[in-house]
Amino acid sequence: AVSADASSVLAWDTLAEACLTCGEAEEAGRALHRSIELSPAGAPGRYMYLAQLSDSPAEAVGWFEKGVAGLRAEREALQQASGERSELQAAWAEATCALAVGLCSAAELYLTDLCDEPEAEGRCDALTGEALQLVSDLPAEAVQVVEPFQTRASLKLSQEAYDDAEPLLLRALEVVRRAEEAEEGGGGVEMPSLELRLALAKMLLEVDRHGDALELLQGARVEDDDSAEVRYLLATAALCAGEVDLAREEASGALEWLQSEWAPAEQAEWL
Repeated sequence: AVSADASSVLAWDTLAEACLTCGEAEEAGRALHRSIELSPAGAPGRYMYLAQLSDSPAEAVGWFEKGVAGLRAEREALQQASGERSELQAAWAEATCALAVGLCSAAELYLTDLCDEPEAEGRCDALTGEALQLVSDLPAEAVQVVEPFQTRASLKLSQEAYDDAEPLLLRALEVVRRAEEAEEGGGGVEMPSLELRLALAKMLLEVDRHGDALELLQGARVEDDDSAEVRYLLATAALCAGEVDLAREEASGALEWLQSEWAPAEQAEWL
């Protein structure tokens, strides 16, 4: 498509998406840069992708800020939109959640790569606080993302404010459970990624919600039976919850899997 029309933003965006799916980060970055050159005011997601592909945290912050600005503009534009009330409400909720997730993506940098910067804690607090407020203003059933709760909880855990983190993690768990119920009923709610659910399980263990973590990990186990990390976390949660036989079974299964010829080399770290 790009060779047929090098001025097509859609073609460059499609190429970037295909490259990201195939793990070709460098090619994806070039395609995203070209798309932005052609249409700077286009989809904000392009800036968010470039932030993730950036070589330095400082560069990533710049891309995230541009992406968040675009997400804000999209949300604000809906205030002037016309149409069916239910459709506008759904669009508003989606745009609000997208902005909240964008803010959390930026906050993650201050929790990780930029954690030693003097303003890191303050910036993270402001970003996660705004993200949390955005989704808190929506009806609970309209919130289909866990990042605002988990990222804020991660900050609180880093501050050893466990009592503040626990209710946030339970709100994230509610989102996952609603998605599970919708999935069982054939609904169109997207399940939070396995990576996010594993992160949630780890934090639930930190605040001694062992049963909740165990339940969450058992669902993840069904979804990805070949993950040593899932098996290890499940064994840990089971042990913490007093399910010794289950813990032994999962630990044994994890070891057997890791020593098999089918286990990917990158999972060897779990041995």
